[in-house]
Amino acid sequence: LDDARRYYANIVGRYGAQVQAALKKLAGTDIRMICPLHGPMWRKNLSYLLDLYDKWSRYEPEKKGVVLAYGSMYGNTENAVNALAFRLGERGVTDMRMHDVSKSHPSYVISDFWKYSHLVLAAPTYNMGLYLPMHALLHEAACLGLKNRHVTLIGNHTWSSAGLKGLQEYVTGMKDMTVLGEPMDLRSALRPDSGAALDALADAIAASVLEK
Repeated sequence: LDDARRYYANIVGRYGAQVQAALKKLAGTDIRMICPLHGPMWRKNLSYLLDLYDKWSRYEPEKKGVVLAYGSMYGNTENAVNALAFRLGERGVTDMRMHDVSKSHPSYVISDFWKYSHLVLAAPTYNMGLYLPMHALLHEAACLGLKNRHVTLIGNHTWSSAGLKGLQEYVTGMKDMTVLGEPMDLRSALRPDSGAALDALADAIAASVLEK
């Protein structure tokens, strides 16, 4: 069902209210096929798929897990995200997806944003703004109406910090987003004292993901 989620998140995503209205009209109807205008046709597991449409259109994640989406110019931000993922694994978080936003097509990343409950967004400052591939990804996610997620933020800069500010502006503009942990702003590379901050982020994320 990955194709169905990818289709829904990237094409229908922002129209959750309209999907909810359509589902209410169809309640009790004998549905035998689902035929989107430009998506996969479905003839089996329709009740399961309709349950997913209901969940997706209410912007509820399918499952608890973490998407770690990062942009990295020289490898330093990537190293920080890898270090955080390692710590999450140590704390028992097993369902994680990693995306380098310079390489993963936004449609796949956004599909995972719709699937999972927790997001880690990490990106450096670039020309006094947010790293452009991350900027483009979050612009698209915002336009599609992404909301109701737990988010952890990591910025990176050398001279002047703007990447973290850009991440915060996007997340603040989305509805029902909960920021977990103290946003981290690296100064170029991980330093000996970075471990404590990463531990604190991992503790906050793991406690939320693994909460019963």
